[in-house]
Amino acid sequence: MHKFEQGFDDSRAAFRTMVNQEVTIILLDAESNIETTANCRDISDTAIALELTHPVDIGTLLTLALDSDDQLSMPLTDCKGRVLRCEQESKELFLLAVEIIDSE
Repeated sequence: MHKFEQGFDDSRAAFRTMVNQEVTIILLDAESNIETTANCRDISDTAIALELTHPVDIGTLLTLALDSDDQLSMPLTDCKGRVLRCEQESKELFLLAVEIIDSE
């Protein structure tokens, strides 16, 4: 019997809600916290995809607040995350995969 291979990690199998909403994020650093804006591309129970105009190091901790709107059933307030991946999609666009590690 042939075993079906998904071609991606099981953790990415969670249902994603497509979102196109600007959010303010704070990149947490031992020396200083940097506030910037990002576009939320999609969100699931465990992760969020953010578009930025600059790269962010893998492992960087951040906080964000995403208000409830027509696309989301529940707001994420004071959400804390960790950057798992940063991919350059174009000259001025980077896609961050952020694991949600704590939300209220």
